[in-house]
Amino acid sequence: MNFELIAASAAGVGSGTGGNGDTVGVDTMIVPVFAESLQRMPEGLASSKLLPRMADRHATTWLYGAEGRPDVLFVGLGEAAKYGLHVLRDAAGEAGRALVRENRLTAVLIFAGLTAGRPSCDGGTDEVEAWVEGSLLGVYSFDKYKKDAKARAAATIRLAVGDDAALREAIRIGSIRAESTIWARDLINEPPNRLRPLDLAARVKERFTDTEAQVTLYEGEQLEQMGFAGVTAVGKGSEHPPVFIEVRYCSDSSKPLVALVGKGITFDTGGISLKRDHDISDMRMDMAGAGATLAALDILVRSGASVNAAVLVPAAENSPSGRALLPGEIITYANGLSVQVGNTDSEGRLVLADALIYAHCIGAEQAIDVATLTYSVVGALGTKVAGILGDDELARDVRAAGEPFGERVWQLPLIDEYEAYLASDYADTSNISRVGEAGAITAALFLRKFVHPSLRWAHIDMSGTKEASSAKGQHAVGATGFGARMLAEYVSRMK
Repeated sequence: MNFELIAASAAGVGSGTGGNGDTVGVDTMIVPVFAESLQRMPEGLASSKLLPRMADRHATTWLYGAEGRPDVLFVGLGEAAKYGLHVLRDAAGEAGRALVRENRLTAVLIFAGLTAGRPSCDGGTDEVEAWVEGSLLGVYSFDKYKKDAKARAAATIRLAVGDDAALREAIRIGSIRAESTIWARDLINEPPNRLRPLDLAARVKERFTDTEAQVTLYEGEQLEQMGFAGVTAVGKGSEHPPVFIEVRYCSDSSKPLVALVGKGITFDTGGISLKRDHDISDMRMDMAGAGATLAALDILVRSGASVNAAVLVPAAENSPSGRALLPGEIITYANGLSVQVGNTDSEGRLVLADALIYAHCIGAEQAIDVATLTYSVVGALGTKVAGILGDDELARDVRAAGEPFGERVWQLPLIDEYEAYLASDYADTSNISRVGEAGAITAALFLRKFVHPSLRWAHIDMSGTKEASSAKGQHAVGATGFGARMLAEYVSRMK
């Protein structure tokens, strides 16, 4: 999609004419509406055909105009009292798909329905960012392997909000956020035979070529030399070797270094503790945490944000073989802690431990790890909310950063008494709990053992939010790219 800015008066709303020179050739007028504003549309948009359900969230309604006049697409926002920018992003996604279904190529967006229902929604920079972002994310599809996939002509959306430098910048930032999130979706959706650990590393290197970010890859003997015991152990069963990916972006060295740690298991069979599910094809998405952190840095780099950040991705394929990690093996980490492997399907925490230790070694003051770590968190919070555990202030700030994007996290407690569940007879700790409860919490407690006391840390368990089963709002079927925008926003706010 392409976006242009025009004066609000250019849409012809309120003139009774239905348009003027700036809407000639435009086939659609897009009008997002609140329930409270539906019956108070400006002249030129009001109609006796308007029904309350047209304003429901995610509703799209076409009103076909007379010959020579654009059709009107109403997009529901629900109740004004429940409005947030994530609602507008979802509406933009719905509108984008509606335009694609109807093969519309030109449209003008009118914010009259917003100002009629909520005076603070004036079509300013926040609204423009949200609409651009939501539109691009809503029309996303992963069809590169379909023989009959057809390239869609790019629609042009004219935003009737005026034209100044701030609004043009809003289009730029909204586009960057969407494009980076789409990159994350592409990585996460890739089939496992097209994205082995070294393939992921190659794509990262290619993405950040000719940017201010520096990519460093550790592989082979380097992994052992660096003390990356977890990623070496998990990756040794596969013929596709593991790699540790580090991406640094320091545009402001006066700011504290924050490490974003992403779990990069490109496919998880469970290893020797083989998964018993009927269909484990979505285990290609076990690197969704890596996708989120990499895309977050991509947003920061491409937007020119003033930050000091590092992304750390331990990448491996967890497969059974004669070389694979065995239940009962003991791993000793760079911080001296020994771990007895109770279950090889709890491999994510083993590789994240390496990265958390390394985060302190490179001087990070904060670390946020993001991972598809447990199914327990899905039982607790469902598929719309991720769990966050760790430093209270950090968790609160991350939560606030994600709200405008509809990327929601909810803090779960770290219960010290549960740490006893990880006891091992032969090592300092086990990687699994011996008690069948609080799985998300005990996983976080395991990770905490590898966090240096000086490091402010939070852990995000995003197992439920990694993918969408249907196209709705900003989401298409498949990977969501959850966390990319939230993390980028949090880092950009750091002082």
